[in-house]
Amino acid sequence: MHDAPEETLAESLGEFGGEHRDTKDSPAHYTNMISISRIPKEYDPGRFFILYPGVFVTLTDFISICFSGLRRHCGTPPYAPANADLVAFQSAARVAVIHYSPVGQMEGDQRYALASLPNQSIFFIPPEMTFAA
Repeated sequence: MHDAPEETLAESLGEFGGEHRDTKDSPAHYTNMISISRIPKEYDPGRFFILYPGVFVTLTDFISICFSGLRRHCGTPPYAPANADLVAFQSAARVAVIHYSPVGQMEGDQRYALASLPNQSIFFIPPEMTFAA
């Protein structure tokens, strides 16, 4: 039995939004981002940037982007016009769904939570239990 990791969810996710690389991503797999938005038509929907080779994608509703998270990337939020209606402003939202392959999971050296134990701890399956010899 292993104790729960010390790292919080925010710490394990790392930085997002600003310029960054996803250093825990698998180099052999791609990240897929799906932008699901409810933004009024008069708003600027924002952009997603892959800094090298200099690609940007306008984040319109239901757009999907495949890229290597190991490349530097960043994004901008949607922008409301100066005369935005307050009700429309309060209901505007963007959700980015990110599917990625962590290097530990893809290389088989990551542990998986199996159950919650009575003493408020977690029972993990270590890597050696997931592979047959």
